[in-house]
Amino acid sequence: MAEETILFKGSSSPMINCGSFVLAGIAFVASVVFSFVISYWLLILAGVACVYVAARWFIIRCRVYELTTERIRIRTGIVNRRTDEMELYRVQDITLMEPLGERLFGLGTIHITTNDASTPNLRIEAIRGASDLREELRKNVEACRDRKRVRVTELE
Repeated sequence: MAEETILFKGSSSPMINCGSFVLAGIAFVASVVFSFVISYWLLILAGVACVYVAARWFIIRCRVYELTTERIRIRTGIVNRRTDEMELYRVQDITLMEPLGERLFGLGTIHITTNDASTPNLRIEAIRGASDLREELRKNVEACRDRKRVRVTELE
């Protein structure tokens, strides 16, 4: 039996939160500017905006996707870690989504539909090389099914 190898390991791009980062930046600048005119209490809003951006960035960085020749693992969590694991032979459909905002940064999102009870829908969001990864995933799903002698039947 072939050894399991890692095909992809990484996390989403921080650009997934680009809109939130822009709004937090505007709130930061506005609160600093107006704190000298209106009240120094607005500096607290600037601090909150900074904490918000840092938290969103950290949450994205703590979600790690790992695609191997046998399964997909998603590790999430900052304090409490959770690992979701799904066998590749359970994959039913793979869809590549490349909205304009992600395409501008060379990113894409892979949506995977499975017959796994705990993870029926899986999204690998805002990753570089999503098109190539989708194709690699498709090939490995078929290879995994062949190795395990699993066939998919569709009932109408």
